[in-house]
Amino acid sequence: MLKLVTIFVVLVAATLAVHDKFRVEFQWKYINVTWPSEDARLAALQNEEYIPENNAIAGIKLWKHRMYLTVPRWKNGVPVTLGVTSATPQNNVTAPNLEPYPNWEMQKVGNCKAFQFVQSMEIDPKGRMWVLDTGRTATMTLEAKARCTPRLVILDLENDGKVLRSYEFPENVAPKESAYLNDIVLDHREGGIAYITDNGKEDPGIIIYFLQNNTSWKFRHESTNAEPEFTGFMVANTRVTESVHVDGIALSPASASDRLVYYTPLSSLHFYSVPTSVLINRTETAGDYVRELGRRTSQTDGIAMSATGVLYYGLIADDAIAAWDTKQSDALMQTVISRDHRLTQWPDTFAFDEEGYLWCVTNSLQNFINNKVNISVPNYRIIKSQNGGLKSYQYFENGTAPELPYIAAGASQITFAFASCLTILLVSIIQ
Repeated sequence: MLKLVTIFVVLVAATLAVHDKFRVEFQWKYINVTWPSEDARLAALQNEEYIPENNAIAGIKLWKHRMYLTVPRWKNGVPVTLGVTSATPQNNVTAPNLEPYPNWEMQKVGNCKAFQFVQSMEIDPKGRMWVLDTGRTATMTLEAKARCTPRLVILDLENDGKVLRSYEFPENVAPKESAYLNDIVLDHREGGIAYITDNGKEDPGIIIYFLQNNTSWKFRHESTNAEPEFTGFMVANTRVTESVHVDGIALSPASASDRLVYYTPLSSLHFYSVPTSVLINRTETAGDYVRELGRRTSQTDGIAMSATGVLYYGLIADDAIAAWDTKQSDALMQTVISRDHRLTQWPDTFAFDEEGYLWCVTNSLQNFINNKVNISVPNYRIIKSQNGGLKSYQYFENGTAPELPYIAAGASQITFAFASCLTILLVSIIQ
């Protein structure tokens, strides 16, 4: 049963930090990549390994003036699912080609050591990228195929993207045939924890991954399910009717004493929260601690939390971006900070950089879903706004980072299983 709180919706500026107007930093008519050669590009076009209109940007994160972007394999013809480019337009080019990250080898479809389907990732304050790979391709088509086991891969951005960890989720946590790893936030306490939304149609929920002992479990609750009455909506005169379970996820900032996981299905107007303590402890009655926080004016995709407790999110059907200062009220107080019916169609993912800017991908996904992408006009944009120097939830309010867990290079499930057995053996010897 959900614990209800009083709902407040305020559509005027309140106590939020002053934001500059969002401006377009990059925009593409279609996504292209840096090919090994012109012959390789032509061959990919001929073989339909590259279909320009099937490539759409979804995720964004920034690290040391580089911009990492995801291109989910929603449809066939996506050669690079995780790419990188400069975070500053070079030579006034605002539609740069994406370089495969960390390399071409990691983009091979059907190779389970490579990325199959990346929609989201997070970068911790030490430059380690936590990448979600659903393992399935062409998920928006009738040709969807479960190629590899859903997994979490941790890359070292400070060491050319070297793989530090590759964890395959067990079938009872993320079913290979239906899991959809959507978004991720990081908690650096307790040896390192990731909270991951899985909005697979068969078994939606929030996955909790423990770095220290390399295990995971899934929190399932009615609040993670799509709400049928909010499935259909309009964006720029195009109707969307997809039913999408738990999607956006955020974590209260590092300075908070009792941290909460915030989340919402895309097919919903409600925000929910659950204490991290019950998720960390695998509490059987964790659902009893879920709170409904209030009702938005529109459906929302990605959400993001600042170090000061400001939650940012899109209002998809309103072509707008909103914010809520969670420190001012534990019930939703909505403030629209930007609205543009041309530039802000489908705000998807947010990111913070090191210069105090808030970034957002807007990708007109309503056209992509309905096979209406016109590659002769701009479709995908990255906009940004000065947000008063705020950092992400991973930092303390004073801008410093907490102590982060160590991740050994080359660590694997086998390594950790062996380490666990060795620990048990040593304890028994000592006793």
